[in-house]
Amino acid sequence: MWRKTPSTKQAAKMFPKLWPIVTDDNPLTLFGFRRFRTTHLLNLRFLEEEIEKIDSKVYQAGFKLGLPLPENDKLGLRYGKQDKDAPKAEDCIDEALVLKLRSLIKQYGMSDS
Repeated sequence: MWRKTPSTKQAAKMFPKLWPIVTDDNPLTLFGFRRFRTTHLLNLRFLEEEIEKIDSKVYQAGFKLGLPLPENDKLGLRYGKQDKDAPKAEDCIDEALVLKLRSLIKQYGMSDS
């Protein structure tokens, strides 16, 4: 259809053709929508890998604080391993990391729908 975001004129021209398709309650139309399953899942895995790297940094920064484990330890922190060379929280938990994490989680959530 489009290789880039359509101009207002292009979108308006395509709308009458697309509207009946997207509002059709026919099960074939609703459930036969091409979702690019393989590439969609691949993209989710890439996002998971990026989020996991940040998650690891956060855990390591938390371990580095040396705080006692919570009594109920629902996250299973007692089974985690602290890296000897893990940076301190103030060296890795910053605005850039938080913004990157928010962006990735937002992308992951949008991909999930």
